[in-house]
Amino acid sequence: MSDYYKQPIAVFGLIIPTVVLVILTVAVLFYTASVKEKYAIKKQKYELSQKAMRQVEMLRAQVDKNKVSLNAWDQLLQAETRGTFLEHWKNASRGFSGKELTKSSRSWNNYSEGLGKGGLQPSSQVSMSFVGTYRAMQTALMRLETMLPTMQLDSMDIKLDGNGKGIDFSTTHTVWTLR
Repeated sequence: MSDYYKQPIAVFGLIIPTVVLVILTVAVLFYTASVKEKYAIKKQKYELSQKAMRQVEMLRAQVDKNKVSLNAWDQLLQAETRGTFLEHWKNASRGFSGKELTKSSRSWNNYSEGLGKGGLQPSSQVSMSFVGTYRAMQTALMRLETMLPTMQLDSMDIKLDGNGKGIDFSTTHTVWTLR
């Protein structure tokens, strides 16, 4: 065969098909790598969304479990007034003798100088003074705070009673209302 024909056959028969095959192979490899990368990213996002959905379901179950308590607190928010605050305080201090806990004074402000000052929701402030034991005051405040979702203890001053037999407590609470 003459050299005139060998050169085109080598170019068109071997070199060009080999170059085309190499280019196709490289293109397929790059495409496969990009598809695998996209798949890994989408799989990670899917697993993250599934985890978030499981967490949402757990939170919903927890909210459903606590619905009774939340409904009771919502009802308190709807009906809370100064009078009910005093009722709750009487219930919280019930069971203590006069030596353990005695209310000495109380006063109301129609505004709040405490946490209520920074909010738009109506609030008032109650200052109360007591003489008693530390355990009785701590227990009574715990009971009161458990019963009242609308109350915040702003301050408490503790001093030794003048006769040395008890402790003077002065508390200031902010009470929020819907009215």
